[in-house]
Amino acid sequence: MRWWLGWFALALVVGMQAGTAFEPLGSAGATRVADWIDLGTPFVVLGCAAIVLHRAGADPHRWALFGVGAVMFSLGKGLHIAANSVSNVDDVAVSEASIVHLWDEVASHYIWYAGLFVVLAALALALRVHDVRPGGFGMVLALLVALTLANTYIEGGTPWMGMSFLLAGVVAGIVWRRDPVSSLLLIVGGAGFLLLAGWGGYWYVADGTVFPQFSELGWI
Repeated sequence: MRWWLGWFALALVVGMQAGTAFEPLGSAGATRVADWIDLGTPFVVLGCAAIVLHRAGADPHRWALFGVGAVMFSLGKGLHIAANSVSNVDDVAVSEASIVHLWDEVASHYIWYAGLFVVLAALALALRVHDVRPGGFGMVLALLVALTLANTYIEGGTPWMGMSFLLAGVVAGIVWRRDPVSSLLLIVGGAGFLLLAGWGGYWYVADGTVFPQFSELGWI
């Protein structure tokens, strides 16, 4: 089970940043290669999560919670890929239309990220009775997940929602401090929250803006 939890973390790190990570691969006709690769993200991320739940002996309530999160995750991801493809067309009137922005940068992100939170909640609940305290490699993966979530919430334009999700992880880690899973919750939630809050605080002090996106700064 621990191995599959590791694969889930790795799939999450790559999948949540697939559009940027694989962008250098260029185009395939009128589409982007990165988008074709990104179609596999829900299968890999949710597939690994499902195996972890199975190995953990999750009860029907955890599976039901996972099912809701999986539908939201897949729906949001699909909306994002579709609307993002439209925003990449050459016709400026189409690519910059307000309705395209709504589905590409707003609705899809909130649905997608909320679905991921529900999936993570299902996993955390199922793993409470298992010893999943991270070793050295597990610690690295947990920190990479925290960094990925912080990056996702910043570039996705959902920092306040992200902070609430990460803070919820910290609170759960404190409440469940006697359970081994609390270590993962505190690492991911705590590191992610500090990264996100630090980013917002730095830029507010530096130039008065709050949570600028990396693309707005010209970094990606």
